[in-house]
Amino acid sequence: MSGFGRRALVSGLVVAAVVLAAPTLATSVTPADLAVEVLAPPPIPVTPGPAPEYAHNMVAAAMNAVPDGMTVGTAVLDLTTGDLETDGVDQFYSASLSKLMLVVDMLDRNVDLSTSDDQLVARALSVSDDNAMNALWEKFDGPDAMTRVADSLNLPDTATPDDASQWGETEVSPAGFARLYQHILTEMDPDDRDRIVGDLSAAQPTAADGFHQFFGLLGQPVADYAKQGWMYYGSKLYLHSAGVVHDNTGDYVVVLMSVQPVTAVATAEAKVNTVASAMLDVLAGDS
Repeated sequence: MSGFGRRALVSGLVVAAVVLAAPTLATSVTPADLAVEVLAPPPIPVTPGPAPEYAHNMVAAAMNAVPDGMTVGTAVLDLTTGDLETDGVDQFYSASLSKLMLVVDMLDRNVDLSTSDDQLVARALSVSDDNAMNALWEKFDGPDAMTRVADSLNLPDTATPDDASQWGETEVSPAGFARLYQHILTEMDPDDRDRIVGDLSAAQPTAADGFHQFFGLLGQPVADYAKQGWMYYGSKLYLHSAGVVHDNTGDYVVVLMSVQPVTAVATAEAKVNTVASAMLDVLAGDS
């Protein structure tokens, strides 16, 4: 991540706990997602309550599969009933998940977008282009956008970064991102919803910065699309995957946020894949 939302790369989640490293040099980036059908059930309020069996089992499977040394926060939202199941840490740095928040704010406010702006939005969501995000963040009031989205949608454990230029340090939560997706799919103008889903669905295996972004939900057979996030922050590596899963059991928002010590990227992604696979195996009847 360069410019806004990115600092110098340094070599190299459980409930209600904040896992934020002390301010040090950071690098954040994030990308995109898979193909999918558009879902539009009627608006349903998200309230933690009796979760459907699948949602409960998916979250339990995720937490049981967390490897040593990895901190995780998870959420599963049943898009049909609105029931929400969560476990793990409540708050993380967003890395590039904040890109999706900014686009939601822009579209909800019906800001005027030029052809160039449209292209920036598409690149921010599909290949997670940091330069595109930098331009959108500056032009469309990124810091206040984080606060507007958090307040208007009642996103828990969500906050604008202390350093307004560092969009990757926006604070987000699994439950909050489940609510964000529910808003996109059930409350936004259909054209805006379709635009976001289409851009997310255009994700490629390699992001604009060269990072391999098909980890977590991306590449899983039942995953429709997702927004990915990664950020090096001091000696820690944040890897997030948040998207939508369709199965004959229903439609679910699945959020997986994680942080672990900096190690080889392939090793770090493999750990996230282990947790994601455990969650989605529940839908496949494998657990």
